[in-house]
Amino acid sequence: MSLPLTSEITDQSTEPSGMSVLFLGKELFFSNQTLRSVQSEFGVEAQRHETLEQAMNSFDGAVPDLQMLVVDQLLQDDLLSRPEQYLEAAGSGCIAFAYRKEDAARSLFMHWDRKRHGDIGYLPMNVAPDVWRSILRLLLHDELFLPTIFVDSLESANGDGVASPARKNGISVAGPGDGNKKLYEQLTRREKQVLRLVSHGESNKIIASKLGITEHTVKLHMHNVVGKIGVSNRTAAAHFYHEVAPRDSRQGSVE
Repeated sequence: MSLPLTSEITDQSTEPSGMSVLFLGKELFFSNQTLRSVQSEFGVEAQRHETLEQAMNSFDGAVPDLQMLVVDQLLQDDLLSRPEQYLEAAGSGCIAFAYRKEDAARSLFMHWDRKRHGDIGYLPMNVAPDVWRSILRLLLHDELFLPTIFVDSLESANGDGVASPARKNGISVAGPGDGNKKLYEQLTRREKQVLRLVSHGESNKIIASKLGITEHTVKLHMHNVVGKIGVSNRTAAAHFYHEVAPRDSRQGSVE
């Protein structure tokens, strides 16, 4: 199954910036059309190889500077068995795990040693094209995307480093009875900014303009926010914000 991007290529074609996105997996899952769409949408060079070995051989053992290394779920066992090689290939870029089944993502999340190897991103492949592009955009800007399917795994973490809470971007997890302030603290800086503007009654278009992001990204942030704080709509999220946010945050700028 390839990503459903049939008619979703942006009208504004952009020249590649020289930074690369390398997809590891079969053409069935990362089609040529998907690669062209990524190049057109984000202005990066996108390539695909089925395995890490094929990529290394293609680049004569030296993978060029990557912005992101996307690893298909079929390579999960290989990724877990030799994470150092994948990290070396990614270089200064991030690793993103592309999954079609939530069980595969949960399994990697529980077994990936974040204390030793750092955090990785998660890229769901069975979502709407605009959502997929928004998630990819977050990952390309080094914003950790943590699907809500991991909430139970985070709350049951035993602190041994294998299932410890993600620390990047200030994410933490509220324990039982910790209350709404703990839920608020688990939001990323950007999610708090979006939530603050939502609490002021701003539209997605205005929020996107003020924060310099797209409306799709605003929607994605709000999707994450409502999932993390356990509310069902923007109104409830706004009430939540006014109850728990520090007073200076309510009146501060978006900077």
